Amino acid sequence: MPSEHPSRRSPSATPADGLPVRRLDHALDSGIGDPAQGPARRAEHTALIEDWLREQWEAAVPPTRGVALAAVGSVGRRDAGPASDLDLVLLLDREQVEPEEASRLASALWYPVWDSGTSLDHSVRTPAECEQVAAEDLRAALSLLDLRLVAGEERLASDTSARVRRAWRSGARTRIDELEELVEDRTGRYGILAHSTEPNLKSDRGGLRDVTLVRAIAESWLADHDHVVVDRAADVLLEARDALQLVTGRSGTRLGRADQDAVAGLCGYGEADDLLAALADASRAIAWQLRRSLTAARSGVAPGGHATYGSGASRRPALARLDHGVIVQAGEISVDPTHTGALRDIAALRHAATTGLPLSAATLARLAGGWCPRFTPEQRDVLVDALSGEHLAELYEALDVHGVVARVVPGWEGIRNRPQRSPVHRYTVDRHQIETVLEAQKLLGSVDRPDLLLVTALLHDIGKTPGAEDHSRTGAPLAREAARALGFDEADAEVTAALVREHLTLVDLATGRDHADPATVEALLTAVDHDPSRLDLLRALTEADARAAGPAAWTTWRAELVDHLAGLARDALTGVTRPPRELLAPQRSAQLTVLDAVRDSGGCAVLYPAPSESAPITEICMGAPDGPGVFAAFARVLTRLRFQVRSAVITTVDGVAVDTWWVTGRAGDLPHPTTVRTAMERELARRDDPAARVLETEPAAPLRRSEDTPVVTLMPTEPGRPTALQINARNRSSLLADIAETLTGHRLLVSSAHVMTLGRRAVDVLYLTDIRGRPLDEATAARVVTAVADAAAGS
Repeated sequence: MPSEHPSRRSPSATPADGLPVRRLDHALDSGIGDPAQGPARRAEHTALIEDWLREQWEAAVPPTRGVALAAVGSVGRRDAGPASDLDLVLLLDREQVEPEEASRLASALWYPVWDSGTSLDHSVRTPAECEQVAAEDLRAALSLLDLRLVAGEERLASDTSARVRRAWRSGARTRIDELEELVEDRTGRYGILAHSTEPNLKSDRGGLRDVTLVRAIAESWLADHDHVVVDRAADVLLEARDALQLVTGRSGTRLGRADQDAVAGLCGYGEADDLLAALADASRAIAWQLRRSLTAARSGVAPGGHATYGSGASRRPALARLDHGVIVQAGEISVDPTHTGALRDIAALRHAATTGLPLSAATLARLAGGWCPRFTPEQRDVLVDALSGEHLAELYEALDVHGVVARVVPGWEGIRNRPQRSPVHRYTVDRHQIETVLEAQKLLGSVDRPDLLLVTALLHDIGKTPGAEDHSRTGAPLAREAARALGFDEADAEVTAALVREHLTLVDLATGRDHADPATVEALLTAVDHDPSRLDLLRALTEADARAAGPAAWTTWRAELVDHLAGLARDALTGVTRPPRELLAPQRSAQLTVLDAVRDSGGCAVLYPAPSESAPITEICMGAPDGPGVFAAFARVLTRLRFQVRSAVITTVDGVAVDTWWVTGRAGDLPHPTTVRTAMERELARRDDPAARVLETEPAAPLRRSEDTPVVTLMPTEPGRPTALQINARNRSSLLADIAETLTGHRLLVSSAHVMTLGRRAVDVLYLTDIRGRPLDEATAARVVTAVADAAAGS
């Protein structure tokens, strides 16, 4: 419906009379935070809006027949929020109202709404025109199903509603494809509410628009839904929407980070993550009900499994009986209630995970009602089969909505729907573990215990509970308990716990430590208890975990580093000695070219090696005679030239700093190497001038949450080797330059470094020595940790 405000004011427009103020005052007076009271409060709020609209109607519309004002959208549904837009329809009987009069009435009604500062969608139509547009436009049809009279002739509103509903019911079966396309299109444009850290409460998958769809399908009479579940879930989302609109004073439904604490407080949650968990829970229930409704509408079978034949035929769909009492009928999986075998229920889950057929509503309800086994070895083996099923994610969503997984897996309730603030993660903690299992399925051939790989993938983040400082160590005993409950013996449960405890060790060592340092390999061997089988399991789990997190967590370079270090550890276990394998890192030929150029000239050298064919990432090799402040100067050059550094490897060869950087952009779009070399020479020439080292950059945003606080850690190294310092901090353009300048101020040298950017986080490991090339003493190291942490925080 059009919503453009005309470019000029109506001569008859009256001054704004405070509708937004009335609405916000009502929201403040009535309180927000109790979903049980929300429907009554929103109904009162809707009545306030309607009273105001009737005032405008009485002032603008003389006593006449053939005209009515109706509302759709949130006012039509009686669930308007403190700042929700208005969506109004002026209904006409064109035999009684002339076009000029209709235009005058519309202007007299729309302008007071605009003048009040309220956003408005509007249209002017007859009942027949509403019926036609509903038949042609699916979104319009869904909106018009909520049409309700505000003022004027009741017959026009009732006629319109009857026409729209009759057309909707008669044509709904032919619009199932269109409904599914609408859902998928919106998911692609917005996202999935349960997995978002900044959800759109209205448009994300599982949001308020999906509630409208669920109810519209029920209105079509093709499929019904669980009204209690949907209504309760909708109330949770509406309560958060009301609080958001009260906080912002705007009609938007995107719950941004900046507003989450305030909204959580208004809604009675202890912190923002608790609010996001509740929203995820509600949205999953809505998404599940929508999926069930669409499936039932398409198949002609109601969610309870009853055939809905228009002919009234009494025949039942064909029934197939499978092993262990599993039954497939009408495209759904159920079980034979007379079968008492121990494998019946878990076999039904296996069939669902491997075929993609849904469990029947009756089976889900029974499982939710108290199925909480301690698995036997036979049940465990069937569970492992289910974990290897390609449709595991769909099965999980069905079981999770009904609370089954939390009953079966000890500790699961603590991670259910927990949001993840890390920018590399796409899913809530529980769903991430399911995605990790799906990724682990592709790696089963690389390990000798695929069952342990699958169950460890299922449990690896079970320690990510509120308040856990180290989720790996918190999760190890929880994983041991869960593995025992799932039927694994004590020895296998101990391996699972150890892998959970060390599931980040391989990637942390591979990307943050010097592979040539014997302490790096020994740390990995200790983590896997010098066991080749456990090493293979950790390698597979590392990849599955990273791939499930998102593309930023598993790059080609990261994979090469992980494989290289795992290979070194495997060689150490088997006693094999082989030549060092070349890493996907700096191009050796480029390093040698730059090294020779610096030796010949005594100055700086820059080279862009051959660009990558697969991604807009450019490698830059920079060289200069090494000394105090060289690393800091290079970092400042990159900052001044506005390079976006993705990763780096810093080395020193025979007194020459040869640093390789990977930056965003293709070589042709970046500053010419001559420009970079000139900037390097200028920066090095004035590196001792404090004023010349000042960077003109935007100030860092203030730290808002605990996860934004930089973490600076001293890493273990072999005696006599450089001191390793790891910095994990929120990234900004000047971060590396600020850290490097701090190190220069302490008269320290960077002998090598591994720099990486993951989403909005930077994870850098610097190997430091004093001016004489010695590792740092304990007191110096402590001072440097504090200073670097301050620099990373921007203070």
